[in-house]
Amino acid sequence: MKDTKILIAGDLLPMPCNYDLFAAGDTQALFGDRLCALFASADYRVCNFEGGFTDSDKPIEKIGPSIKAPVSTIKAIKNLGINYATLGNTHSMDYGRQGYLDTCQTLSSNRIEYFGWGENAASVKAYAEIRDGDRTIILYNTTERFENAPGEDYPGVNLYDEYRVCRELHELKRRCDFLIVLYHGGIEGTHCNSEIMRTRFRRMADNGADVVISQHTHAVGEEERYGSAYFLYGQGNFCFHFRPDVTPLLAEGLVLELDFTGDGFTAKPHRVLRTELGCVYDEQQDLSEFYARSQTHDALVAGDKTAMAAFEEQLGKDCDNWATVFFTLFRGNNPLDKKKRELLSPEEYLRYLKDSYTRQQLLGMQMFMRNEEFNEVGNKILSDLLKETDTKEI
Repeated sequence: MKDTKILIAGDLLPMPCNYDLFAAGDTQALFGDRLCALFASADYRVCNFEGGFTDSDKPIEKIGPSIKAPVSTIKAIKNLGINYATLGNTHSMDYGRQGYLDTCQTLSSNRIEYFGWGENAASVKAYAEIRDGDRTIILYNTTERFENAPGEDYPGVNLYDEYRVCRELHELKRRCDFLIVLYHGGIEGTHCNSEIMRTRFRRMADNGADVVISQHTHAVGEEERYGSAYFLYGQGNFCFHFRPDVTPLLAEGLVLELDFTGDGFTAKPHRVLRTELGCVYDEQQDLSEFYARSQTHDALVAGDKTAMAAFEEQLGKDCDNWATVFFTLFRGNNPLDKKKRELLSPEEYLRYLKDSYTRQQLLGMQMFMRNEEFNEVGNKILSDLLKETDTKEI
């Protein structure tokens, strides 16, 4: 049986700063010789398209950025050799039905197979199947819920539902030699991955997944070996220049090389670094921090109290990046807040927001987020208030 090499890259989407290079198909300027050579060495190449390919100017109604790339920018992605693309993610439905149709047409005409979404809830395509000689490898894509849910007659993504996903993985494993899950979720902007993530990864592995990779966080996390399965928590960005200025956390990513030989496989991460217009291969391949985090993660899973305390402290700091957004959204329209924000530093303003809630109010907010019943009730209240219709397009 011949060997099979698959490269899996993280988040990729052309941005205004590099539209011209992508449209020109200039992979050398975008990725450099070494990275292009790595991709050329693989039998199959996979990435996550963090948004759609459309020339539409009508985004859906949502909070947060709406992300797309012009149809013409697909050229460099095709030249890089991408064969498969996941579209079960945060931003693939940002431009609604038209964005969905344009993206499908763009990828199909360039012979890039896509999965992780579909034209309605009943026809979501969750996986792609690779047959390489006598070996069958299945790629499966699922994502947490954002503004991307499919309807009876509206396109959307393969949402993560633990019972259904694990059942599908169990059935798919019977049809293939290796099963790879590309999971879009986790906490953005952190190296840490929560207990919820670890539990989900293990349950997917228990139901047949050989490799589970999380994207979406835009930060490199750690790796774990669970029995014969391999987990990569947080792959980081590949080429996703959404922010012009980034911290070191967001300026690196991992391209995962999977080599399948006989009835086994090896997993090798390759570090890539962001440049002004693209990304390049890290010639130093300095993965020391990644491996150190992975060792700490293993100690955390084993119940080491020191590792657990360090994890909780770091995760708390990372989650504080979202605290101002979180508390502001719960405030409603408060005219005093605007004045306070002008007068106070970001740290002081966050403290002002936190102090404006009583302990009982915080307990109530936590109840609505934690409890399944009240989570459902809260979503129903908001849906009725927003007068949601079957279509999410403006």
